[in-house]
Amino acid sequence: MKYVSPQTEKRKRQQQKRKKQLALGAVVAVLVVLVIVLVVFVFGGKKDKADGDITQNVVSSDVQNNGVQNGDEQNSDITADENVQPDETQSADSEDETQSDDTSATKDKKTKKKKTSVFARIKSLFTKTVPMEHTFPVMAFGRSIENEVTGIVSLSPMATEFIMSSPSQNALVAVSNYCNKYSFENLMTAGTPLLPNTDKIIQLDPDVVIVQTPLSDVDKVKLEQSGIMVLQMNAPESFDDVKEIYRSVTALTHGGEIASFESERVTADLQNRLNLYTKALEKVEKKNAVMVFNSYGMVATKDTFEADILSRFFNIAFDGRNYYSEDFASVAASNPQVIIASDYMTEADLINMGLGESEAFAGGNVYYVNIQQFESYSAKSIAKLCGIANSVYGDAITVQITAETAE
Repeated sequence: MKYVSPQTEKRKRQQQKRKKQLALGAVVAVLVVLVIVLVVFVFGGKKDKADGDITQNVVSSDVQNNGVQNGDEQNSDITADENVQPDETQSADSEDETQSDDTSATKDKKTKKKKTSVFARIKSLFTKTVPMEHTFPVMAFGRSIENEVTGIVSLSPMATEFIMSSPSQNALVAVSNYCNKYSFENLMTAGTPLLPNTDKIIQLDPDVVIVQTPLSDVDKVKLEQSGIMVLQMNAPESFDDVKEIYRSVTALTHGGEIASFESERVTADLQNRLNLYTKALEKVEKKNAVMVFNSYGMVATKDTFEADILSRFFNIAFDGRNYYSEDFASVAASNPQVIIASDYMTEADLINMGLGESEAFAGGNVYYVNIQQFESYSAKSIAKLCGIANSVYGDAITVQITAETAE
C-alpha cells in the first residue's frame, strides 16, 4: 500500500474543493446571464414595440383609437379614414432623403439610449409601484359625485365622444339617437335631449345622464326623482375646457386622483400631435379650407370650435359667424382649396351649393367625414385631420414630420 502524507491528502482535498467552487460559480453565472437575457427580451421587446407603434402613430394618419380604447376603438389607438391615409412608401423615401450625414454620432446616441433603457427596465423590476386609488367624493360637471358611477347614459354626441376616449367607456349603457351608430352600434339608444325616452332610461337604471342641450324641467325632475343624476356638459371653448371635460368624465368612474392623471395624459398626447403638425406647417403655405355641415349652409366659421381645430392645418376660408351665413354664395365665392364635408352629404349637394367650380374640386381635395367627431378635440378628429393634411400637402409636410420624429 502506497503511503500518502497528510499534507498531500490535504492538498488533494483543497484542489477538489476549488474545482467544485469553480463549477458552481460557472453554473450561477450562466443562470444569471440567462435571467437577464430573458428579462430584456420580455420587457425590452414589449417596450421597443410600443415605442415603434407610438412613432408610427405620430408620423402617419393611420393611427388607431385605444386603450384609451374607445370601445375597442380608442387609444386608442386611432385610425384615420382609408381615403386619406398617407403613402407609406412615400414616407419611407422621404425619411431616407432626410437622414443626417453624421451617422456615427446618431448611432452612438441611440446605443446610449438603448443601454440606459435596458438598465432602467431591470431596475424597475425591483421598484414597487403603488397604484392610484379611486378617490371619492369628487366634483364632475359642477356636481359632487359621492360614489363610483357604474352606469352612464349620454344624450350628447360630444359627451359620447369624450366618454369613449376615456376609462369610463365601460360604464356607458345607452346613447342618444344622434350618436354615431357605426361607432356605438352595440349600445342602446334612449332618445334625444328634446325627446328623451325617460321610461327606458329609468329601466336601465344608470347613475347619471349627461346632456349638452338641457332637458325639460319635467324630464329632469322625473329622472332625478328616480335617483338618476342629470349632469350638464357645456361645449368647450378652449383646450383647458377639453382637459376639464376629460377629467370630469373619468372622475365619474375612477375618482379624482386617476381623473387628474388621465386628463393630463390624454390632452398632452393630443396637444403633442397638434404641435408636431403646427411645426411641420411653419414653412408650408397653408391652403384655404371650409368645413360644411349640411346643405342648408351650416359651416365652421372662424368663431367656432371646429374651426379652431381646423386652423391648425388650414386657413379658414369663410369669415361668417355662428355657423351660418346670410348668403351661402359668399362661401362659394371664397373659392376654398380644401372642402371637408359631412359624410351625409354628396358631391351633388356641394355642386348645388355652388362649390363645384372651386379649387378643391379641381384639385381633388374634397373629403367626407363624420362631423360629430369634430365637435370635440377627440383622438379621432385629430387623426382624421392629420390624414387629410398628409393627403393635401404631400411631401411638403411628410418630409418635415419624418425628420422631426427621426430626431
